[in-house]
Amino acid sequence: MKIKFIFFLMYSLFIQVFLTQTLFANQVPSQNEIAKVNQLVENKNFTEAIDIYGDWVALGFESKWIFYNLGLLHEKVGDVGYAMYYLKKAKKVAPDDVLINNRIVFLQEKIKDKFMIPIENHRFIDLFLKPWDYWSLKEAGIFLIISFWIFSLYFLLFKVFSLSGRFKFYKPVLFIQVGLICFLLIQGTRIIDFNNKKEAIILDDIVNIHEGADILSPKIQTVHAGLPVLFEDKIGDWIKVRLYNGQIGWLKKNQLSAII
Repeated sequence: MKIKFIFFLMYSLFIQVFLTQTLFANQVPSQNEIAKVNQLVENKNFTEAIDIYGDWVALGFESKWIFYNLGLLHEKVGDVGYAMYYLKKAKKVAPDDVLINNRIVFLQEKIKDKFMIPIENHRFIDLFLKPWDYWSLKEAGIFLIISFWIFSLYFLLFKVFSLSGRFKFYKPVLFIQVGLICFLLIQGTRIIDFNNKKEAIILDDIVNIHEGADILSPKIQTVHAGLPVLFEDKIGDWIKVRLYNGQIGWLKKNQLSAII
């Protein structure tokens, strides 16, 4: 019974964290502030609108629409680097949003190094190795909440049947319990895998990737604004990055966005 109680607490904690993160991720400014920035956009004062959106982000607002609109505004002023950065931030909040993902694909066509951007091509073996890649986070979250209530109902029914001496109920429903626990572990792995991806965006129009953390070090690649790279390490003002084509090199930290 202690084991069942522990599983029950794990489910409760996970649901609480999941719902809390969802609520905070959907924070938005006041209607007056939103109307003000919309008016600036209508008047094509994109720079002022970007400043206001930037202030909202600095205050801790993390709505997917704030990041998405910031990305669109930077795209309108021709800043591909920051446009990609904020669109990726929006995707971090809402990984399965079709509008955001389509806009990222559209913006990738403007990147000079688009041939270096990885193509999501799932293999059949990934269905077994990384099944979470085939699920929508939203759909999986809904299913997880439903499974939590099923588990809770099972827990209560088991208590009733165990008191009445009818243990036949336990064995068949045990498979449901094991299945729900496995789903929780797999979904948790997917979320950890997604959140631990240390991706950043090239901001400058032209950036030289060096072999070492030194301006005199040999240049191994030239990349351009908007290209996603993976953060590896940091030494002083230099950042070690991995390109999606496998190359590893160094660049100045002011040429790279913060980790998404």
